[in-house]
Amino acid sequence: MFESFTTKILYFAQGDGYFANPGSFGIFVESMWKNIIGQDRVKKILRQTLESRKLPNAYLFTGPEGVGKDAVALELAKALNCLNSKDSIEACDECDHCKAIGSLSSPLLQFLFAQSKATKASSTESDDDDSKGFSDIDLLREQLAYKSQDPYHNIRLPKAINIGMPQIRNLISLLARSSTPGTKRIVIISEADTMRHDAQNALLKTLEEPHENTLMILTSSNPSRLFPTILSRCQDIRFELLSSEDISSVLVSNEHLEKEQADFLARLSGGSYSVARGLVNEDVATLRKQVVDLLSFALTRSRKNALEQVDTFLPRRGGTFLEKRQNVEQILQLLELWLRDALAISTGAPERVFNIDQLDRLERFASKFGEPLGLLEAVRAVDVAKRKVALQLQLRPVLLELVIELDRALVKST
Repeated sequence: MFESFTTKILYFAQGDGYFANPGSFGIFVESMWKNIIGQDRVKKILRQTLESRKLPNAYLFTGPEGVGKDAVALELAKALNCLNSKDSIEACDECDHCKAIGSLSSPLLQFLFAQSKATKASSTESDDDDSKGFSDIDLLREQLAYKSQDPYHNIRLPKAINIGMPQIRNLISLLARSSTPGTKRIVIISEADTMRHDAQNALLKTLEEPHENTLMILTSSNPSRLFPTILSRCQDIRFELLSSEDISSVLVSNEHLEKEQADFLARLSGGSYSVARGLVNEDVATLRKQVVDLLSFALTRSRKNALEQVDTFLPRRGGTFLEKRQNVEQILQLLELWLRDALAISTGAPERVFNIDQLDRLERFASKFGEPLGLLEAVRAVDVAKRKVALQLQLRPVLLELVIELDRALVKST
């Protein structure tokens, strides 16, 4: 009975139950899609579908951030349109179609993601408009360039929190045009759960009446925010957390890290390559100290000078809003990982600990604040804070609310 309870607790704590891929699915997937990290099960499913020539009209790729949903979608787009592929399974990365899709500039590809109103408007402004519009569109181009160089890059734009109706309306207009014979039009809607309700309603008609030679791929880290009618019209493929071994290997080859450092960052990533890469140039020791300090503050029950204390966890002056937001996101990611580790220890699963070098400290923490349901509530509180930061809400009130929720979850449960 306890074992069953432990399994359920760890399942929910991992965020919708995505665990690292425990094994391989045969030698044939090792050479498939060399640009993709891990995800052998996903590769096997897609290979079998490509071999059968029975593609669905729409896919929904679900799973945590930074595990390759967009990357696989782009690789699939290349494979289906590669000029040198005899079987439409493996892209060559050399032909005009592969290069154009990889650079996000192909007319065969429509790539949608959350944008701010200012960014959308800036693309149609005249030369007489103020410079703000140009900085918005320049930032958009910069982010797209990063994405084309690294499909695991998370596009970040100021005030970009949703995919709006104008974007979907424009997509519908483009799909109404004739497609090029012998090609497959690919629509990728990255983090489709950020679509506004009116945008989801508009997209639904396109899913119900699919266009010829068109494949739609929706990716999502929070599929529960999509309409059930959209979910029912897409073939769902779940992506798992990446193994530490796979992440470490890529960090060594791509970021030129020493294996010891790569192994360390891979463990702290929690199975997300994007998180691991984001920590490469960071002072991880300082970030983890901030995590412990934040927990210590939250668990003292003191509310004196709370705002001043919370301010110590916010980035110092200087840097852009996106840089400050990224710093807070990193702290929250490491905080969530710490709490999950404490939960693993308290439920008798120490083999799931990521901060293995902090095991003694974690065991002391778990002995005092290790009530499983309390830790689970704390993990959920951090997850809520992460989502609010992603929505670009003010950082100070988000952290202040988190401190109160951590106190309620951990102190009140002891």
